Amino acid sequence: MSLQRRGYACISLLTGRSTNHTCTLRTASPERLRALIQQNLDELRAILEHNLEHGWRLFRIGSSVIPFGSHPVNQIAWWREFERELQSIGAFARENGMRLSFHPGQYTVLSSPDPLIVERAVAEIAYSARFLGALGLDARHKIVIHLGGTYGDKPAAMNRFSDTIARLAPELRQRLVIENDERSYTPADALAVSRRTKLPVVFDNLHYISNPGEGDVDELLGDVFATWHTRDGAPKVHFSSQAAGSRIGHHSADVDPAEFKAWVECWSAHGDFDLMLEAKNKDLALLELEKNL
Repeated sequence: MSLQRRGYACISLLTGRSTNHTCTLRTASPERLRALIQQNLDELRAILEHNLEHGWRLFRIGSSVIPFGSHPVNQIAWWREFERELQSIGAFARENGMRLSFHPGQYTVLSSPDPLIVERAVAEIAYSARFLGALGLDARHKIVIHLGGTYGDKPAAMNRFSDTIARLAPELRQRLVIENDERSYTPADALAVSRRTKLPVVFDNLHYISNPGEGDVDELLGDVFATWHTRDGAPKVHFSSQAAGSRIGHHSADVDPAEFKAWVECWSAHGDFDLMLEAKNKDLALLELEKNL
């Protein structure tokens, strides 16, 4: 059993390209949004071509690939207007065995007691799912989310999260995976929510180091990998090293090769998997890591 795909998120430092070009809400005119969408799609295609040259078949698309994709200010039917470009990108990914994903930001919180925050979070997930669907990609191409805050009552927050998941449309639910975090929710917490929601779990090594919680790591990993089924694709893991002198859980610019190798061996004991590198130096860090290994 071994590492299958490897990749990084959103921005290619080696090419200077990004999938996250956006604007302010004040300047988000239809003309400006259309220009940014075209730029982001062009750069997404160029990044995927660059990644293929290096054998990197895992990539996280920036959530601003469609600027204000879940906000009412964007009234463009982008999935129709840019259908040709979207289908071409999706075909390229499928033909080359690539796996694409989203990881909405910190404000995508399904456990909030505020219904408006939850409504906005669902809108962000729906937009992300629509983009992956517009690429023609199946449910192996995921949307990674955190469980959110505890709001002074973690069991109640976990219940709210699970209840919200139960109300989502199947086409949204099938895309979602949940991740442990560095402060509030441990792998054991994520597994508890997974048992209720049937969502797969992403294991993040740095978050685990920062917030391990209960359970032996090998047992936790066995349970985490078991949350993934054939329809979901191979289990995904996140790897990064701790930034020296920074707060706990802060990603370093590059990667400790020895630490990386140790975690890969640990994960490999539980089956095949895909690995997202979350170093600040993006594909530059991945290239340097491969040289060192």
